[in-house]
Amino acid sequence: MQDAGEKKWSDWKPSPEDTTHEWPKSPRPTPYEVLGVNKGAVYDKRRFYHLVKLYHPDTHDHNHHHASVSSSPLHIKNLPHATRLERYRMIVAANELLSNTSKRRMYDSYGLGWSHGDRAASLRDIDKNWRHQEGTAANNATWEDWERWRDAQEGKSSEPVYMSHGAFASILVLMCLVGAMAQTNRAESSGAQYVGWAADHSAEIGGRLRKNGTAVAGLSKDERVDYFLKERENVNFQFVPSKYEQTDRPRPS
Repeated sequence: MQDAGEKKWSDWKPSPEDTTHEWPKSPRPTPYEVLGVNKGAVYDKRRFYHLVKLYHPDTHDHNHHHASVSSSPLHIKNLPHATRLERYRMIVAANELLSNTSKRRMYDSYGLGWSHGDRAASLRDIDKNWRHQEGTAANNATWEDWERWRDAQEGKSSEPVYMSHGAFASILVLMCLVGAMAQTNRAESSGAQYVGWAADHSAEIGGRLRKNGTAVAGLSKDERVDYFLKERENVNFQFVPSKYEQTDRPRPS
């Protein structure tokens, strides 16, 4: 026994907006045109139920003339049987395509799955239609094009993402602080190196002074003058210090 909450498609009553029906004027109608559905709209089978009742072969059977009079408009009833049957098949095929999400996506993207009303379409026509459709990968040439296409397929925004002024200012201040700390550490390291070099230089000078003081200790005035002149010559001409103190070669007789 049929549940009272369930209804067969034959029991469906059309709404006032469904009672006015006009077949598409295009010689090769699309499934959307056949069922009178907008391409981006959510598919509703009520329109399909209404059209099936209008074009179903049983409603035009001569043995059921009362059904024809009650359910089919005059312009449909006067159509040739072959035309009504072809339209009925197109309505059923359009419903099978649009009610299936994957088939509908394939048709919207590549024009596949629909042969009714377009029997002369070739693979070249399908390829041309695909290349001119918006949102396809036909015009992707570089990796940037593929990245934009994938983002569009995943629903990501292609608009550039800008940083807020507050975040940019914070990053700029942080970079300045890091740079200042690096400069401070470098200055401290350079200062320590300079202090060490100055201490070593002072120690070297002090050592030389002590050495010279020890060398001239106990010498007479003339000997100290002579020592000074020898050391000055060594420094000016970059000679080895105290070269005159080396053993003299024997003079020829």
